[in-house]
Amino acid sequence: MTQRKRVAVISGSGRGIGRAIAVRLARDGFGVVVNYKRHDEEGEETMRLIKGVGGDAIMVKADVATADGARAVIDEAIKQWGSVDVLVNNAGLGIMKPFTEVDEGLWNKVIDTNLKSAFYLTKFAVPYMIKSGWGRIINMSSIEGIMGAAYNVPYATAKAALIGFTKALAAELAPYGITVNAIAPGLVRTKMGMSLLQVLNVKEEDWVRTGTLTGRIIEPEEIAELVAFLVSDSAKNITGQVFIIDAGTTIRLALHY
Repeated sequence: MTQRKRVAVISGSGRGIGRAIAVRLARDGFGVVVNYKRHDEEGEETMRLIKGVGGDAIMVKADVATADGARAVIDEAIKQWGSVDVLVNNAGLGIMKPFTEVDEGLWNKVIDTNLKSAFYLTKFAVPYMIKSGWGRIINMSSIEGIMGAAYNVPYATAKAALIGFTKALAAELAPYGITVNAIAPGLVRTKMGMSLLQVLNVKEEDWVRTGTLTGRIIEPEEIAELVAFLVSDSAKNITGQVFIIDAGTTIRLALHY
């Protein structure tokens, strides 16, 4: 009997870390749901890369920070393949501003994108995982959710909340064969990550010298490799954990020089 294809939903996979994860899991044989919010060309490029590795994917344009958008993504996965086995809550948004300039609209936008999207997608996906008795949920947090970050309070708040969400959900879903883990990246070579250096007016070579131990910026594919392991059968005894992959930034910054 042919083994059923496992299905992975990755939010915010039109570019950056999400795209790298989508391509990596497609290469491993998952049916992949590529989700993006706005730019068709980004979703299409992810699909092209997946096709290039011989993968199988569908593309769903939806705002997963809304209940309707998140439901549409999960519903399309079920319609296409009949299951959701892996969920990577990767959709994210960071807007740097002094806290005194953060209004309710900005607060809600950042919290909704980073946190509420994870709530909605998980809520709609979990019943299918429970039914199959197997599931993997990965929440993309950040070292800012661990350390805090000046001028990025809404983002750091949302990413910290994702860690609590991860641990509580891991405890609740363990009896159903579902693991839940979080990844907390440092600065990754993505559009959002590199824009941070621009905002801070820091050159890349200066950042890797003063802000890392390894002397290099993390590539999205490195995050994808960790996701690939955590969603595999080899990681069945790993749950409720937060994995920092930050080139040593959290240690380096603690040195104060």
